[in-house]
Amino acid sequence: MSDSDEDFPLFIVVLDYLIKKVRAASRVPKHVSAFTGRNKMLELLYGHDGQFVEVLRLNKECFYRLCSLLTKNGLQDTRSISAQEQVMMFLTIVGHCDSNRRSGYEWRHSGETVSRHFNNVCSVLVSLAPRLIGPPDFVHIPSVIENNPYYSPYFQVRI
Repeated sequence: MSDSDEDFPLFIVVLDYLIKKVRAASRVPKHVSAFTGRNKMLELLYGHDGQFVEVLRLNKECFYRLCSLLTKNGLQDTRSISAQEQVMMFLTIVGHCDSNRRSGYEWRHSGETVSRHFNNVCSVLVSLAPRLIGPPDFVHIPSVIENNPYYSPYFQVRI
């Protein structure tokens, strides 16, 4: 057996190492914009009220009340994303039927991060559902409906 045959496995290992180094050096980060999710959140919070409603589908007062309710019931800031940003991501996904990938691009987070925080907000909302959602009061009919001739056919009893 010659020396070149013995060096062949070493050559393969070195070549594999060099290929991995070149690939790692040529990687480009996916989210390179200086405009981060936090910056987007701040732009919306301190920007025009109309833009806020257009993006989140509710006004700032309702948003702050919703965030307060969710944080009192278990939604927490994480190391990198505040509870407000989590709620904003949730509202844009639900309000615009955005995909996970689109939201990741828009908020400059990975799809896994968007999914995790969407689920955080969703689980807190689900835990609040029994307290916030209940059956309607069938005993009392609002006078606006009861006295409106448009709805009167529905309230006439026929036996």
